[in-house]
Amino acid sequence: MSQLENKVALILGGAGNVGEGIVRAFLKAGAIVVVPSRKVEKLEELRTYLGELAQGDRFIPIVGEIGQIDSAESIRDQLLKQFGRLDAVVASLGGWWFGNRPLTEVLIAEWQQYLDSNLTSHFIAARTFLPILQERKGASYTLIGGAAAEVPIPNVSPVSISAAGQLMLAQVLMQENKGSSIRINEVIVHSWVATRSSEERSQPTWITADDIGEFTAWLASDAASMVNSSLLRLYEKPVT
Repeated sequence: MSQLENKVALILGGAGNVGEGIVRAFLKAGAIVVVPSRKVEKLEELRTYLGELAQGDRFIPIVGEIGQIDSAESIRDQLLKQFGRLDAVVASLGGWWFGNRPLTEVLIAEWQQYLDSNLTSHFIAARTFLPILQERKGASYTLIGGAAAEVPIPNVSPVSISAAGQLMLAQVLMQENKGSSIRINEVIVHSWVATRSSEERSQPTWITADDIGEFTAWLASDAASMVNSSLLRLYEKPVT
C-alpha cells in the first residue's frame, strides 16, 4: 500500500517550479492531488510534465486564485463537494524579487505585491483550509519557506521581510493548534533548487524540486506522525 493512498492532498502553488515536484511525489505516493491555479495554461503544462501520473483520476486541477479569499473559499467548497474531506495541505506560495535595489528604493506597488503573494496568500490559505483539516485525524499542513526568512539578504527586501513574516505565521499556527489533530510543520529550504526552469545552470549539490516533494510527501504520511510543530531545514547536498 502506498504511503498516501486514498488521502486527499491540496498542493497550493502546485503549478509552480517547486510545486511540480511536490505534486509528482504526492501522486507517486498514491494521493488524490488537488492543484489550483489561476491560469488554465499552467495547469495544462503541469499535466504534460506529469505524464502518465496525471492520466488517471487522482490529478484534480482547479482554476482559482488562492490569494483572493472568495476564490480560495470557492476552491475549498469544490473540494469538499467532490471528496467530502481534506487530509493534507502543502503551501508552496510566493516568488522571488529581482529588483536588486535597497529597501528605500522599493516601490510601494512592489512592496504590496510581494506582501500579498508571499505572505497574505499564506494567511488566506491557513484561514480557509485549516478548519476543515481539524475534522481529520492525522491531518497535515506543511508550509514551504526559504533561507531569506532567516538570513537577511540585501537588495531583495520584499522577499526577506515577507518570508520572515511567513515563518512567524507558521509558528503562530503551530502554537494555536497544539493539542489538535493537525500536524503543522515548516520546511525551510537553505539551498538553490534545481527545477525545470533552472536545470541548465543547476549544480549537483542543489536540492531538486522532487527532493522537496518526496520530503513533504513523507511529512504528510503516517510514517511522520511524530513530526509536529517543527522547523525543518533542508540544505545543499554534500559534494561527492
